[in-house]
Amino acid sequence: MRRLLVVTSLVCLLLCGRAANAALKLGEQVGPVELTTHDDRILTMRNYDERPATAVLFLSPRCQVTEKSIAQIVALHQKYRLRNVLFVGIVPDGSVTSGELNDFKQKRGVIFPVYRDPQGRATKQFGPKVTPEVYLLDRKAKLIHHAGLSDAKDREGLEKAIRSVLKRKDVRPTESPAQGTPLGSSAAKIKRDDPYGRLSFSSELIFERIPQAPAVHCSVIEQAPNGDLLCVWYGGNYESGDDQTVYLSRRPKGSRDWSPPEVLIEDSLQPPGNAVIFSDNRERVWLLWCRMERTRPIRRGGGWNRCRMMSRYSDDNGHHWSEDKVMFEEELWAVPRNRPLITGDRKIVLPVEAVTATEEGSTFLVSSDNGDSWSIGGFTGGGSQPAVVQRQDGSLLALMRKYPRITQITSPDLGKTWSKAEKTPLKNPNAGISMISLKNGHWVLVFNDTDDARTPLSIARSLDEGRSWEAPLKLEANPGEYSYPSILQTDDGKIHITYTFRRYSIKHVELNEDWLEHLVRPN
Repeated sequence: MRRLLVVTSLVCLLLCGRAANAALKLGEQVGPVELTTHDDRILTMRNYDERPATAVLFLSPRCQVTEKSIAQIVALHQKYRLRNVLFVGIVPDGSVTSGELNDFKQKRGVIFPVYRDPQGRATKQFGPKVTPEVYLLDRKAKLIHHAGLSDAKDREGLEKAIRSVLKRKDVRPTESPAQGTPLGSSAAKIKRDDPYGRLSFSSELIFERIPQAPAVHCSVIEQAPNGDLLCVWYGGNYESGDDQTVYLSRRPKGSRDWSPPEVLIEDSLQPPGNAVIFSDNRERVWLLWCRMERTRPIRRGGGWNRCRMMSRYSDDNGHHWSEDKVMFEEELWAVPRNRPLITGDRKIVLPVEAVTATEEGSTFLVSSDNGDSWSIGGFTGGGSQPAVVQRQDGSLLALMRKYPRITQITSPDLGKTWSKAEKTPLKNPNAGISMISLKNGHWVLVFNDTDDARTPLSIARSLDEGRSWEAPLKLEANPGEYSYPSILQTDDGKIHITYTFRRYSIKHVELNEDWLEHLVRPN
């Protein structure tokens, strides 16, 4: 009798062990499933009746097949999540850590719950053989579809089964062999780039008020050789006034604060106009500016057609300056606006509005000796205040202020000659623009994307060297004036923009390129 009981007990144990390790079959109920959360707590899934269907996916962050198909799996989830179909991921590989799983979810846009199964309990309940593999359960927790997810045919089969459940028809259970990475395969961690990036954005007014200069305008930003940010602009009681003064503010490297504005240039008889600041190839900081020489008194906003180009430089990152020097005698009246371009062969090309005895429009001043001397390049009458960049083939492209559309010209010879100006699709309400080429070859343009107002101020990116532009994003869109931008990329890759803020102040914005590209995270 005792022998019979022992034999019977052994048979029961064998049968129970077989049942415990048997794969879930079509039409069977799965029952509660224990899962491990990211913080190593146990969650028991049993709420199948709360939804029409639950898709249980076995997948692994180390599985190359999962890696190739996860985007399509996520898209399928997005299609049916609002119809209350729940996708639940289970990782059968016990060596995968929470950090590794989180990296996979974040960088592949997985926005359904994924749990680990370090003890293998859930894996034994379902019995998957590969990853990725899917088990579709109805609201009674019965298995109605089982297959792989490695190709389009598999995903179509899952979608067909989901649609059948949602139509509340009698579902004919389906099953097909799963192809993928066998469970237990030794696989290394997968290194992934983050396609969603990391957004960086901040902004502030460089100052709140300059008592002796209530109206300010026309800023330019530059990075000094020591890493400090320098910003210059002019201000006074009104544009072209006798008290118009050029100011400078500094944001030291590593700081978030701008220094109080300091006076750089003032002269009541010949006030300074626009100024640009830049660093040359010898780590000198240059300030090029125009001296307004029209006979005074003059009206507000007058005198810009008789400005003489002046220069000064600093050997100590803009703390002390050389004496001012006249760049040209009577042959040229000019007004700078945008920072110059330093070309691949280390020439400096400065765009300016200009008037000579025979020509009027815009031209480009070229220096081959780091600003010590300058020559006058080709003229164009097709626009004003050019912003110039260099293409990979060495040619130059300049965009120009022109109502009602920005115009463009090209030069094959570093500014000596220019093509005829052509209209672009980019709007311009007769306001300044600024453009740079980033280190990766992408171009960024800041401009007023409007027909007749200096708001909004927008930013756009080109991935094909100005041949086309992405839809602009708004930097400022409130009523008021937000104009005359200046754009710069610093050594750390950040993009910096300064612009006139309602004529009350100069605003500084700092962002990264991800801010231009990644508009919505998967959610």
